[in-house]
Amino acid sequence: MIKWSLSLCAVLVAISSANAQLYLNRTRRQTGPSCVTPDRIQGICVNIRSCPTLLNLLKNSHSEPGVKDFLRSSKCNPDVPSEVCCKMERQESQDYPTLMSPPECGKTYVNQQPRIVGGQPAELGAWPWIALLGYRTKNSPGPYWQCGGSLISERYVITAAHCINPRPLTLYIIRLGESELDNDNDGATPIDILVESVLAHPNYSFSTKLDDIGLVKLKETVPFSRNVQPICLPKPPEMRSQAFVKYFPFVAGWGSTASGGGPASKKLLQIQVPVTDNESCDKVYTPKGARILSKQLCAGYPKGGKDACQGDSGGPLMLPKGSSYYLIGVVSFGYGCAQAGFPGVYTRVTSYLDWIVDNMN
Repeated sequence: MIKWSLSLCAVLVAISSANAQLYLNRTRRQTGPSCVTPDRIQGICVNIRSCPTLLNLLKNSHSEPGVKDFLRSSKCNPDVPSEVCCKMERQESQDYPTLMSPPECGKTYVNQQPRIVGGQPAELGAWPWIALLGYRTKNSPGPYWQCGGSLISERYVITAAHCINPRPLTLYIIRLGESELDNDNDGATPIDILVESVLAHPNYSFSTKLDDIGLVKLKETVPFSRNVQPICLPKPPEMRSQAFVKYFPFVAGWGSTASGGGPASKKLLQIQVPVTDNESCDKVYTPKGARILSKQLCAGYPKGGKDACQGDSGGPLMLPKGSSYYLIGVVSFGYGCAQAGFPGVYTRVTSYLDWIVDNMN
């Protein structure tokens, strides 16, 4: 542990004056021995100075729980601390080509208030990418609406891994464009599309809640409309390295309407929640048996009462940037429901962009 800490300090000192030039001059086509990153992505062994993703983690290793372990696991050669397995970068011109970019995504025609401090019903069309996940059992055709998700393209929805076929339920249908369940007079014209296939992240662990993200492929192409649109993924470079602490993103869904849990809401609800730092979040969750790592994000009010229990598992944490909304988090878990001192925990979408693209056909 001491040797690794000293190595981190040495690397930081050695590279601090050269960081800017390295970012400018770094070539996309790196060379070096092939390797596999700790999160099972194909990479190559390079000096950490040539790997902006790990370099950024290194600079924040003093405040992010679990980062040192991830960096240690990323080393290619135990005797050369500066040589790491860096995931292969895409050319800028080919950067996530299957994902939509503004102005094709993240658009809503409903103007939001500057700050929503309490949960409230969402206007029709406020969040046109929100999806309802419908399940059935062997003995009942359903649908049972148990989880939420986010439309990211004409054929794909992102949700939480724990929402992918939780036994004894089977995910079979996605609803888009809904506003109020069981109300045919709310002005909404929802569409139901059957599921072609589902994929949970291969590293998802029910016990640790890590890598809680999944993809749902639809059988048909989604017809976009005013109330059915995809949300943007946070692919801009400045967002991929952003922690979002002290930002106030939105969360929405048809989840519980009461602190501590309770009946699900029939109407789509929304709220804004402040993003907290991972270190303080980890401190409150560690005694409960859960560690908060850099691939996760925490958001919620210290006094509780309003939190991601207002939304469904798998639903979106949405941040406005310019005139578009971006999916920065996926509702994962919490302690109880909006309990004081325990922010909601979300899967950090920027940590999974490569996995998402690699699994979209």
